[in-house]
Formats: sequence, C-alpha cells, structure tokens
Amino acid sequence: MLLKNLLVFVHLIAMAVAVGRMLEFDLRFLRAAHLPMNGAMRRALRATQRTMTATLGLLWATGLALVALAAWQDPNALLNEKLWMKMVTVACLTANGVVLHRFAFPLLAGGLPFLALPPRQRLGLTLCAVMSSVSWLYASFLGIARSWNHSAPFVHVLGVYLALLALAALAATALVAVLAASQRPGGCDTDDGTTRFSDTVAQGGPGG
Repeated sequence: MLLKNLLVFVHLIAMAVAVGRMLEFDLRFLRAAHLPMNGAMRRALRATQRTMTATLGLLWATGLALVALAAWQDPNALLNEKLWMKMVTVACLTANGVVLHRFAFPLLAGGLPFLALPPRQRLGLTLCAVMSSVSWLYASFLGIARSWNHSAPFVHVLGVYLALLALAALAATALVAVLAASQRPGGCDTDDGTTRFSDTVAQGGPGG
C-alpha cells in the first residue's frame, strides 16, 4: 500500500508540474506571438522542453508501475477501458512531443515572429499546441475520473477526447487567424496598451 501511495503521489506531482509549466509558457507565448523570440523566451522554451520531457518520462515510469501493481493485485484491473484510454492519451503526448522537439521548437526559435510565419507553418504549430494542451488536461482528468472505472466504454472515452481536440483546434485556429490578420497592413491597430504590455512580457518584464 505504501508503494502504491508513493507511486500515485509522484505521478500526480509530475502531472501537476507538466500542466502548470505548459499553461504558463502557452500564455506567455501567446502574448508575445507578434514578436521575434528573444533570449528570455528562448530560455523559457528550453526550460519548458526539459520539464515536459522529464515529467513525461516520470508519468510513463510511475504509470506503468501502477498498472503492473494493479494487475498483480487484481487481474481484472486490466479490463478497465478508461485505463487503456489514458495509455492512448499519453502515447499521443509522447508522439506529439517528438514532433515538437524536431519541428515546432526549432521553428519557434527562428528569427520570425509566430504570426509572421507562413500559414501552413502557423497551422502546424497551432495543432501541435492543441494536441499538447488537450492531451495533458485530458490525461489529468482521466486520472481523477473514478466514476468511469469499469463503467465507461473505450469508444465513449475516446469520443470525448476527439471531440475536445476538434473543438480546441477550431477555436485555436480561429484565434490565430484573427491575431495574424490584425498584424497585416490595414489590420487592427496593434500600437495600444495590450501590445506594449505584450512587449514587456516578452522581454522578461520591466528592465528585463
């Protein structure tokens, strides 16, 4: 019992750190999407990469240990379809992480602002971010959705995940399109308090 509680504790801490770090970076990046990535943002990006890689590794290690422990105590534990959906979600996170490291992060670290990138590259980065955000949050939800244990069919849990991905993708794509349009000549005036605040955030704060 002590081993199980310890594994659950480490698992939850890793999940909380990953979600917190992801949301913090996403909000900071969104505010500065119209600016080239400066030194502070590059350092934040590298720190986010390291944190997400470490926490994902911890999630796999502790998650597989918990599954093995549960199966040893009760073979019927493997019949829990919600459990397999969580494994699918974390597998999607892992695959998306590979794409982020090989494609998205190098592109973000280039000289162009996100909103100045070609539309196809912006769309690719947006969809990667959506997959990351939705998958982390849904995996966290599955971890506490005890009422779905041995009751919710896999198709139902998968359908919820796909619906959330579709809705988030549509919303994020629309938001990025509006932001990109506002940066074009003749678009909305961006020289206001919001832009000046974004510049300050992107530069690491006043005097940064």
